[in-house]
Amino acid sequence: MIKEAMDENSNSPIRSVDRALSIIETLTEYRKGLGLVELSNKVGLNKTTTYRMLCAIMSHGWITKDPSTGNYRLTLRLFELGSKVSSQTSLLSIARPYLEELSEKTGETLHFVVQEGADVVYLYKEESSLQSIKMGSMVGMRNPMFVTGVGKAILCHLGHDEIKRLWNVSKTTVGAKNSILDFEEMMAELKRTKERGWALDDEENEVGVRCVAVPILDRENHPLAAISISGSVFHITPDKYDYYANLLKDAVAKISKQIGM
Repeated sequence: MIKEAMDENSNSPIRSVDRALSIIETLTEYRKGLGLVELSNKVGLNKTTTYRMLCAIMSHGWITKDPSTGNYRLTLRLFELGSKVSSQTSLLSIARPYLEELSEKTGETLHFVVQEGADVVYLYKEESSLQSIKMGSMVGMRNPMFVTGVGKAILCHLGHDEIKRLWNVSKTTVGAKNSILDFEEMMAELKRTKERGWALDDEENEVGVRCVAVPILDRENHPLAAISISGSVFHITPDKYDYYANLLKDAVAKISKQIGM
């Protein structure tokens, strides 16, 4: 009887948790998110209640509002939680041994990133003890997609309209000395990237640092993540680009086989 009474009370903790979970579960099905009206219709709540619940969930970092579309979508918090709960089956857990192996083999830094809006988020970093230069990257750090090799590796597999949308909301206004700040130049760069099968960051994000990157794709060639080899411009020279790219591609082939792609 007590539980039933609490459930009927719209302000009860049980009802609030139920509504929050309903919103989160609904948004898991919509990668690009939903607007307030559409979301409230799907969860069966009025707009005022839905908005109040969204604000509460957003304050904890589980949901964000896309400034370009006005849609509410999930952040990577669920990925982080899921990784802790089922780390053995996560994409990162599968990729990690290959990143460790490549770091040891090349003496360079390996990264694993995923897309979050117009940014990439670094979920893993393996830094070799032989590394002559320390990367400024850190796990959890965000960087604009358009100034990173990992970002371009993902971007080149997106459609033109989506790339343009991300460009318009990107915080890429000033980068390192070689950053591409013209959209048409960027589209030409992404075309070259897709054709050769790997991306290059040539001091576009960090002075003195180069990065060779490749994407991890699903069966429909949609990017799931990207991995990269980063190091000093004195170590990662143009004559090594293809060599490093092939090492990364071999690793991705093994990762994809393990996840059934």
